[in-house]
Amino acid sequence: MSKAARDRVKYTMSAGPVSIHDRVRQAYGRQVLYHYDPEFHDLFDDTVDKLRSLFQTEGDAVVMQGEAVLGLEAASACAVAPGDKCLNLVSGVYGAGYARHFEAHSGQPPLQIKVPYNEAIDPAQVETVLKREGDIRAVAMVHSETPSGTVNPVKEICLLAKHYGALTIVDAVSSLGGMAMEVEAWGVDLCIAGPHKCIGAAPGSALVAVSEDAWQAMRAHPNPRRRSYLSLLDWKEMWLEGRRFPFTVFVGQIGGLNEALTMIQEEGLEASIDRHTQAARMCRAGVLAMGLELWPAREEIMTTCVTAVKVPEGIDASELMRLMRERYRVVVSGSLNELAGTMIRIGHMGYMAQPEFVEIALSALEQALRDLGHPVNLGQGVGAALAVR
Repeated sequence: MSKAARDRVKYTMSAGPVSIHDRVRQAYGRQVLYHYDPEFHDLFDDTVDKLRSLFQTEGDAVVMQGEAVLGLEAASACAVAPGDKCLNLVSGVYGAGYARHFEAHSGQPPLQIKVPYNEAIDPAQVETVLKREGDIRAVAMVHSETPSGTVNPVKEICLLAKHYGALTIVDAVSSLGGMAMEVEAWGVDLCIAGPHKCIGAAPGSALVAVSEDAWQAMRAHPNPRRRSYLSLLDWKEMWLEGRRFPFTVFVGQIGGLNEALTMIQEEGLEASIDRHTQAARMCRAGVLAMGLELWPAREEIMTTCVTAVKVPEGIDASELMRLMRERYRVVVSGSLNELAGTMIRIGHMGYMAQPEFVEIALSALEQALRDLGHPVNLGQGVGAALAVR
């Protein structure tokens, strides 16, 4: 690639992280603060308050220092005890992966409900298992399953699980800030999000909402996890109650996260969700107008975070993405594990959930497909997107 090509603007519209707003980018460049400087404490407290508002909970929120998977593992490590019967809901790659955390901390494979990776979990199936077993301790699910572009009915499932006395663990890594997620009202005990998707910041934090039921489960654990990087109880007792951090905080990360949360607050959560919804509608319309197929089985289970597009027969997904990236400066994602090579995913999250960026991505897709010999009428996808703008 030539230097001129490298110097052109690159639009990162992957499945996360995505390009961020200049305000957020500049916030990451501020001078480093001592983590016990009162100015930093004020910034950290303000960040947590804004995060609780985004989670829509009066309960606690913890900003763990590491990628979002840290929070996902911590949920099981802290709340699941040896011998606990767990139920894992699998509608995609990430849901399937959570089984390892349940097995590691309960000491036995979890029960699982599995559906095809272009489908969503049926709450009626969940209730059948909860009623039949009678003693399920924890239920884990993914809200927005980004590897397949689908969404699960978290509200209905969590309310059922709480009725049957089970703790609920929700992977909202990609969805928080761009889709409805009402932690308290829906009965979510441990909700884990990431800053680098719909929130519009950079990776580096695991954002965790924790209910009182979850805290009680952690305290009742026969061997509570403490003095550990995975310990949520350390954050509860040392910081939330004792105002001492468990370890040195990623102070630079907090500044960028705070700015991204501030921007969502300024826009309004409902407006942010509407913006993501509109970007997804535009992207889907454009893809369909090109004669391409969407991966999810039906529209009502499509996430607003990414548009998952089946790769046309005879087209190599890697080469398609390479052309979009190197020739047209738009970065998109493939998929993972058994879905690799079957689709590409256009991420419209955070700052990139804007009509103009969706149009740029569709234009790049059209041109790259044409370059690979696939029949496409230039402008057809962009035109269809503009029609629903």
